[in-house]
Order: sequence, then structure tokens, then C-alpha cells
Amino acid sequence: MQFFVVRSGQPGCEPTCPEWISAEGTIARESPARFKKLLKSIGNRRLPVVVTSPGGDVGAALALGRLIRARKLEVAVGKTRFVGCQPQQKDCRDNDGKGARYIGTAYSGEAYCNSACPLMLAGGTRRVVGQWAYLGVHQITTVFIQTQTRYREEYRIVNGKKKITSKKVVSRKNLGSRKIYEMSKAQERELVAYLAEMGVSRAVIDLMKITPASDMRKIEPVAMTQMKLITQLGGVELLTSVETCRTVPASANCRVFIMSDLKR
Repeated sequence: MQFFVVRSGQPGCEPTCPEWISAEGTIARESPARFKKLLKSIGNRRLPVVVTSPGGDVGAALALGRLIRARKLEVAVGKTRFVGCQPQQKDCRDNDGKGARYIGTAYSGEAYCNSACPLMLAGGTRRVVGQWAYLGVHQITTVFIQTQTRYREEYRIVNGKKKITSKKVVSRKNLGSRKIYEMSKAQERELVAYLAEMGVSRAVIDLMKITPASDMRKIEPVAMTQMKLITQLGGVELLTSVETCRTVPASANCRVFIMSDLKR
């Protein structure tokens, strides 16, 4: 999963424009560390998270959710359309003089949050899903990988006992893997405790358990609300529109871009 701070590219938002964190892609084991690094870079600012993800590592999703809740961030299921500099570009200067490296618009159409992603979504203090976004869950898949590792050890005898002085990996061989398409009791307890911590119903887990891993069960808007998986029905614009910066007080994700920034 990639994370970027994005400034709204909606016409006429200057000098006060909303910003958000774009979070898109598969949730991997290293995703929480990347997210933590980005949060550190923005200090105490509270920017909403706009997420689209097919899911991924369950443990990482829980860690992301807890980071989001600790920072009291809002989350919406949505995508970001970048203007000018794209995330994959290096040394891009298209947005120079506009006060931000990444500029774009957030939208709900074709956005999705599947598999482990709803667990990340649960961390938001405010959780928003629009009618054009898709939220789905299924059974957890656990992958066990068997690896044969050979080591080279060096040792010496001290007082008649073997004392290892160094240990290095010589080779590793993958002996195959196996998958279990069913949630264990320990996993279920962990997920139920996590959702309770976030104020979300365990009905989410019950739906996961009855949906095969090869399938995806869409959670309809009424069910999302009943499960307390979302706090409000509505599109991503509820968190990213320029209108959020025209209220008194303005939303926490609004930033004033002074003229010196815009001309730079």
C-alpha cells in the first residue's frame, strides 16, 4: 500500500484547500511502518484517509486501524485522481509553485475496500462510504510456508562446554506452502476484540465466516450502518470537498497556502 499527502485540485479552493492521505493498494506487512513514517512527517495534523484496497495482511490491517484511531483520523472509501505529478514519477516539477507535491481530486466511483480493508476502515473516528463505492468481506486465508535453512556455526570450548561464537545462514530452500481457508478460534477472538475496541459489531466477523475465501460478500449500506462499520452514508467529498474549509471553524484538514508558497 502506498501513502501520499494530497492537496485538493478543485478550482477556486485557494488560499485555503483541504488535504488528505491517499492510501491505495494491497495491505502488506510493511504498510503500518510506511504509514507511521508519513504520519510523523505531517506532525500533529489530522488528515482524513481516502482508501482503496483489495485487502491483504490481516495483522497489518489491524495495526493500520489502531494507528488511525490513535491519531483520531477519519476514513473514507475512495480513490484519488492525481493532477500533474503522479506517484510513480521521479523528480516531477509539474506542481512547482502550487504549494504541494501532489494535487488531485478524491472520488467514490469504482472505489473499493475488500477483505482485510474493512478492518483498517474500522479504525476511523468517522467512517464514510458512498453509494458508488464497494465494501466486501470473506473468510480469512492463512498461508503456512515451510522453509529449510542451513547455518554455518563457529564455536569454541569454554570450561568443557560448547560456546557458539558466530552463526550465519548458508542457504534457504522453500519446501512448499499450504493454505487454510478458515478462521481459527484464536484469530476470531483477536478480531472480535479489535472490533469491540473500535466500536464495531462482531456481525462483520460472522459475515466473514460464512463467505468462502474464493467469494466476496458485498456489505450493503443498511448493513454497514447496522454493524456500525460506518458512521455515515455519503461520498468521499464529505471529507475532502472545498466546502469543508468554508465552515466556521474550518475542518482540521484545511491548510492555508500563502502566496509565497503558491509562487514558489
